[in-house]
Amino acid sequence: MNDERTRPTPAPTGPADGTVVLEEVLEMIGAVLGEPVDDFHDGEITRETGLHEDLDMVSIDFADLGGRLATAYGERVNLAEYFAGLDLSQIMYLTVGDIVDYVVSCLHGDTAGAAGHRT
Repeated sequence: MNDERTRPTPAPTGPADGTVVLEEVLEMIGAVLGEPVDDFHDGEITRETGLHEDLDMVSIDFADLGGRLATAYGERVNLAEYFAGLDLSQIMYLTVGDIVDYVVSCLHGDTAGAAGHRT
């Protein structure tokens, strides 16, 4: 029997797809830093790349990124609100993947699960 109750949930596609969001976030980070991300971190930026540690992003960069995220994805993606749920050490060790996961969770309507998900 294959009705609505037994059908598997399809993988997310479009703007909520993690792969698409990763590409878009990388473009935004490049814009914030003033050059394509391929020019940073030996040309290899991954989900594990640290925003502060590896890319030397500082508070003004995070504010710029937050504005770009809100413009691209709407007000439901609020980086300042996300940061408010983190302590300083968590912010200092945020990775590209953390931001991507946050955006995807917001796009799926899971903002409670996204806030402070890193320990």
